[in-house]
Amino acid sequence: MSRRAIILVFAWWCGCGEPAPAPLMPDPGSARLDETPDGPVEGRIAGRAWRLAEARFDVVTRPGRQRVDLLLWDEAVERCGLPIERSGATVWLRFPERTALEPAEHALDAEEGSFEVHYEVPSEEGFIESHRGVATVRIDEADERAIRGRLRVCFADHDRSCVGGTFDASPCWSRIDGRALREPPGLRDEALEPVRRGGP
Repeated sequence: MSRRAIILVFAWWCGCGEPAPAPLMPDPGSARLDETPDGPVEGRIAGRAWRLAEARFDVVTRPGRQRVDLLLWDEAVERCGLPIERSGATVWLRFPERTALEPAEHALDAEEGSFEVHYEVPSEEGFIESHRGVATVRIDEADERAIRGRLRVCFADHDRSCVGGTFDASPCWSRIDGRALREPPGLRDEALEPVRRGGP
């Protein structure tokens, strides 16, 4: 056998050069809301324990790019409207072609549904990401000051990441939204937000 043939056989045997197979989609039954705990969203993301520390929602109204993002972090955040690097893990649900959410239940079965699910976790190599999964989210209350509800999301990754529980999201505003043109330097973006129901 020639040297070239030996190399080709070895490459075929070890699978060298072939992309790793994509993780399988989770069973849709894993995203049932009756499987979620009563407390804030928690679970595991990319092999790490994950517990909700802050929930926000971001509304994009630019023509052709309308969407509502429900953003969940495992650490407190400031200036959430700015695209800056963060040290915590982010889970987010994106509802495209919408500028508001209403009380309703939404389901994402495999890759069919009215919204998307994502996560991003910083690592030494950059970021660990997933953009596929199954989910159910129930919006119980929604207005310009808050979105409250319950969700269960399971991602298509090798770690079988899943999170579930309740959330109470406030608006994600920043100076880039044009809401604080006259405020002095040093004012936190969170000071621009309206007073929430039941808040101070």
